Amino acid sequence: MFTAKKMMGALAALALIVSGCAAEGGQTGDGELATSNMHLVEISGDSCVTLLAGQTIDVGTVCTAINGDNVDVTYSTTGGWGIYEAHLWAGTSLADMPQNKKGNPKIGNFPYNDSDLGGVTSHTISVPLSTFGLDATMTSCDPVTAFIASHAVVKKDNGDGTFQGETAWGAGTRMVQKGSWATYFSMILVCTDDEEPEEPSVGTCETAFARTADGSNCFLDMDYNGDGEGDFNRWGWTLGPLTAGSYSFDIYGGAGQCDTTKGTLVGKLNVDYDGSTVTATFATLSGFAMNEVHLYAGSDPLPKDKDGDYTVAPGQYTVVTEFDSDKTSYSADVATAGGAVYVTAHAVVCGAY
Repeated sequence: MFTAKKMMGALAALALIVSGCAAEGGQTGDGELATSNMHLVEISGDSCVTLLAGQTIDVGTVCTAINGDNVDVTYSTTGGWGIYEAHLWAGTSLADMPQNKKGNPKIGNFPYNDSDLGGVTSHTISVPLSTFGLDATMTSCDPVTAFIASHAVVKKDNGDGTFQGETAWGAGTRMVQKGSWATYFSMILVCTDDEEPEEPSVGTCETAFARTADGSNCFLDMDYNGDGEGDFNRWGWTLGPLTAGSYSFDIYGGAGQCDTTKGTLVGKLNVDYDGSTVTATFATLSGFAMNEVHLYAGSDPLPKDKDGDYTVAPGQYTVVTEFDSDKTSYSADVATAGGAVYVTAHAVVCGAY
């Protein structure tokens, strides 16, 4: 989805080492907490997006990184552009962002407002981890979808005593389809232990699918030929139809017959759709890792085989990926024809079922 200058690696291991309680929950003699329990918070997937001015001009990047108890959001410009103002909102629900009745952002009410920056080429805003429900006392957490709305005023010296001034946003999903072209982007924050994860035991790998919130759209219930019986004998779910926006879904492994009581919650799927491109990010929970990922996105409820018939076979999806080593995070983009889309997300997930 993003026209981002991506940082290297599928997982941006930007680690926060957090001091935990002493072995007996007490303090050391000098009053500081002992560090017998260590904890990591990481940003899963890409950690940079393009800073777009005037909707189409690439003037730099907006990058996120874990730094102590904060998520640092850094605006950087290139090509002679300078930053004169920076305004930022961050949270876990877009409904909490200051906005008017039409959904346009109220930049002046953003919690972070830095003006008179004088044309710097780099500026960092630190957002406490507590903004996203994370803190230094935690020893584990489910993946957290965090939303960032990053606005800036940028200018470029034309060389003749005049300046070109533009408003800029960190590239992502438009907040409203009409009116302001303001955009937001999202990231997934995950918690991992400081120790190297144990390799999953042989025989503990399961097929896994992202699930709709209400459990609808199960493959087993789909009847496209109209004979009153389900067309498929494989369990799983298709997600949608989805309009432009950001979504988060649970990933269940081993949930035969689409029955989650038989399965295990093994991860989260974050979907960002800007109206033309679907960006899907898989993130497993602690104790699980993926060795295969299959992703479909399109205007049809399911992909089609070579005969033009609907299929749920993962090998027929748009993205088919096998990993040389197990991964806890993976992100992929799929271009679509626009309009409402459907997404099917499958993975082979190994771990502590």
